[in-house]
Amino acid sequence: MPWAADASIACRMLIGTVFAVSAISKVAGQAAWRAFRSWLSRVPLPLTGTMTVPVALAAAEVAVVPLVAVPATATAGMAVAAALCLTLAVGLAVAVHRGHSEPCRCFGASSQPLGGGLVWRNAVLSAIAVMGAVLGVAGGGAPVPMWQIALTIAAGLAGAMLTIFAEDVVALLGVQPAANSDPW
Repeated sequence: MPWAADASIACRMLIGTVFAVSAISKVAGQAAWRAFRSWLSRVPLPLTGTMTVPVALAAAEVAVVPLVAVPATATAGMAVAAALCLTLAVGLAVAVHRGHSEPCRCFGASSQPLGGGLVWRNAVLSAIAVMGAVLGVAGGGAPVPMWQIALTIAAGLAGAMLTIFAEDVVALLGVQPAANSDPW
């Protein structure tokens, strides 16, 4: 199934880019790290005020990038990404349900209040990671021409940019998301 291999590459590119940007926004310097840790410590979830959670989260995000980039580890990387995105979706949903609305630091500074849209974004990213892993296995390592690889990489990058800059796209369209919208 050559189409499965193409789709898997696009999913891997999307997930890898999203995780790379997210990780870089947290560890790009002392100020970024402090801002991320400070924000996370105010999220009403267990252990978010400890050093363990921010380090584990940043390390997991960093680890996903090379795992999804290397074909031999792509399935494992997509599984890690799916589990991490699902964990983040659940954590954000609980935080929103508990009334936390401070803007998320997923990709650095943001003005969008924490809400249901971010929960669903992480749930969709989890589904994309699962789909990419399954399609990668289904594709069976079938050879893909370079032009197709270039197109699938471009599609994955486009999806990643839409994900990363979703807040800006929504603002351009003039849509006003509901503040602190409970995803449940």
